[in-house]
Amino acid sequence: MIEKTSTRKGWPFRIRPSNLVLLAAAPFIIYLFATVENYQRSLRFILGVGENAGAIFFGFLNILAILLLGVGIAFLLLRGRLTTQRHRRYVLAALALHLAWLALLVFQIDLTAFWNSVIVNIIDQRTSTLIDIQSRPLALTVQTQQAIAVGLRWASLAYIALVGIFIFAPVLAAKRPYPTAALSLFLVNGGAIAFLLLVAHLGFATGLFVTIRATIVAYVAAAILGLMLAGMLGLTLGQHTLRNYLIVALILGIGSAVLFTRPQESYVLVGGLDQRVAIVKGTPKRLSNAIRFGDVPAALGESTAIRGAATVERALELQADDTNNISGAFIPGTLAPPGIPIVWQVNYLPDRFRTPAILATVLGAFLLVLLLGAWQSGVHPLAVFGEFFIDVVRGIPMLVIILYIGLPLSGAVKDATNGVIDLPNMIRGIVAISIGYSAFMAEIFRAGIEAIPRGQVEAARSIGLSRWHTARLVVLPQALKIVIPPLGNEFIAMLKDTSLLSILSVRDLTQRTREFQAASFLPFAPFNSVAILYVVLTLAASSMVKWVERHTDAK
Repeated sequence: MIEKTSTRKGWPFRIRPSNLVLLAAAPFIIYLFATVENYQRSLRFILGVGENAGAIFFGFLNILAILLLGVGIAFLLLRGRLTTQRHRRYVLAALALHLAWLALLVFQIDLTAFWNSVIVNIIDQRTSTLIDIQSRPLALTVQTQQAIAVGLRWASLAYIALVGIFIFAPVLAAKRPYPTAALSLFLVNGGAIAFLLLVAHLGFATGLFVTIRATIVAYVAAAILGLMLAGMLGLTLGQHTLRNYLIVALILGIGSAVLFTRPQESYVLVGGLDQRVAIVKGTPKRLSNAIRFGDVPAALGESTAIRGAATVERALELQADDTNNISGAFIPGTLAPPGIPIVWQVNYLPDRFRTPAILATVLGAFLLVLLLGAWQSGVHPLAVFGEFFIDVVRGIPMLVIILYIGLPLSGAVKDATNGVIDLPNMIRGIVAISIGYSAFMAEIFRAGIEAIPRGQVEAARSIGLSRWHTARLVVLPQALKIVIPPLGNEFIAMLKDTSLLSILSVRDLTQRTREFQAASFLPFAPFNSVAILYVVLTLAASSMVKWVERHTDAK
């Protein structure tokens, strides 16, 4: 929030005007939260401050500081910053501090509250035997805590020994460590930081971290997808591109035709429809819906109540027993008893054939449409797809995208995979936001790529660089510097749009605000608190973007 500049002599720092206004209002805001109990309660609940928050925060700060120190040391080693005696002493001092701090943290400082917060919320609290269900808040059992402490001690000793042998000793001997050792140090500490900031349950500010994590993950995913779409828009037709895509479309069409002609199976309805109908577990939903909504000829368009049955035998028992108010049973035709009266029989294609057949048909037809567009416009079929995707996604409101992906589409994926893929609401919301923003980011990346002079691309190709190397080494480094300001604006907009995830009951800052307001009936305190939090977050993000702009400005 403070920028260093040399525009004014004798004043090395310049505060951004918007941040200056916030700093001027800070005493009033602090006084408000310090003296008004309603604002204190709302802020604690919205941030997600749980029990033992102080101890958890203390452990978080210590572990984060150690990991950041390890990443900084690895970065210096990878950059070869051992050219002078002074640099070597700095690296040795940092390594000694890193290892000593780690040993002190593991062997002397009690981090039980932090590990309880992290591990208890990773494992299944309902079935796990590692949790003491009598404790409040939930905590690991004493035996589990002791086992974790022993494991951490041994892992820390192994880490200290390996770093001492492969990094500290070579630096002490004025030798450069192996690049693999420095890279391993970077990956271990960097991976731990990613887990700590993006995955671990942090009981001192769960609501805040849900918002930040959703923004960061969705932003990275949207940037990757947007860069892929921008790359698609730049593809050109090859000599055999249309022919190859046509072959793929024909293969999909033939495959769907073969699947649609597979042998069909049958279901039969025995009994009557004047009362409820027993439906055997595993019956295709489209068949059970035909009975429920009166699409059976004998139903005369009237809906019929249904009841589930685990097996065919159970369905027939329910239908034969007059005390159950069940007059019919809907069962597979091959399992129907001989001689039983059949009211309605339907043949159907099993889902194991029907689903891939429909998918192949849709993909084949869509590919033919792309081929038609590519043929008449003279561009690559994937470029046609990229343009179509961008136009469609930009035309749909973000809330509609979140609702569509979070509810019907995720439910359809769950049904198609028999429950194997059942994404949490948090992941559904992140996927929706990343898809929604990828269209805008694709246009940003495209504008940056087109801003690079064509002569640079031709010069790179003339010296033998491939298309991929030209993009990675020549085009993208320059294009990314150009598009940093609009990319920063997208990050700030995405930070605010994560509030829409509350529609999926994701417990971010906005959802927690709604919960607190509904429970407390306070009209202003919760919404004023969350508004201030979002202002602070967006101003911090804006300052970060300005800092990145200043340090990447080629001028």
